[in-house]
Amino acid sequence: MRYLRLIYIFIRTAFQEESAFRINFFMNLLNVVLTLLGGICGIYIIFYNNELLNGWTMPETLTVLGVYLLVQSVSGLFIAPSLDRLGGLGGEIDSGTFDYTVLSPISKQFYMSVKQWSLWQLLHIAVSIGVIVFAMSQMSTSTNFLSVLLFIFSIMIAVGLLYSILLFVNSIAFWYRGTYVSWIINDIMQTGRYPIGIYPGRLRFILTWIFPISFIVSVPAQILTQKAEPLMILASFALLITLLTLSSLFFRLSLRKYTGASS
Repeated sequence: MRYLRLIYIFIRTAFQEESAFRINFFMNLLNVVLTLLGGICGIYIIFYNNELLNGWTMPETLTVLGVYLLVQSVSGLFIAPSLDRLGGLGGEIDSGTFDYTVLSPISKQFYMSVKQWSLWQLLHIAVSIGVIVFAMSQMSTSTNFLSVLLFIFSIMIAVGLLYSILLFVNSIAFWYRGTYVSWIINDIMQTGRYPIGIYPGRLRFILTWIFPISFIVSVPAQILTQKAEPLMILASFALLITLLTLSSLFFRLSLRKYTGASS
């Protein structure tokens, strides 16, 4: 209950901060529209003279875009804003304000992972779900209740995978103050806008087993489009357990490098 109460306090604080600047609503709405239009226009251009893209139809590819936007939006709700505060010049590690996290009487990893919320991402989440629903309505295949449950489960895995990666890369800031490397992950994630199957073999291998974009975006989309293999779903869960364990261990190891504001 203490952890849930703490999350509630963080959400309430974020609401108070963001509601003080109502212009933010229109700016975020514009951001949603531009992001969505950019993704849809890219897909439209690809399919202008093609009916299939390496076995993927336009509605199926639109589903991939919706899943990509959904995972990014959930991450942007609290994971990315919280973890991104660690690194960079003026970040919590560089400025020494991470002392407050160190002195907190709860799990340092939990506190650091949920302390900052961006509630405007709820608008992005709603739009992402709308894109997925629209794309599904354009397909000839029907989605049953089991597929929906598997999709929700796969989205949870996808968010967990992205969290594990962000936790690992942001922990590097403990070793090299002022380091900010999350932008690398953000750039790599851009490849998830389209089905992994459209990329060349070597790049597809990298985006599956080195940077698991395939498990983060393509596998949930494949579940909805009836293209998923049970082995890939099990592999994504096993990969989540592995990455989450390794990233948590690396964070705890990195935490020992922190010497406080006085250093």
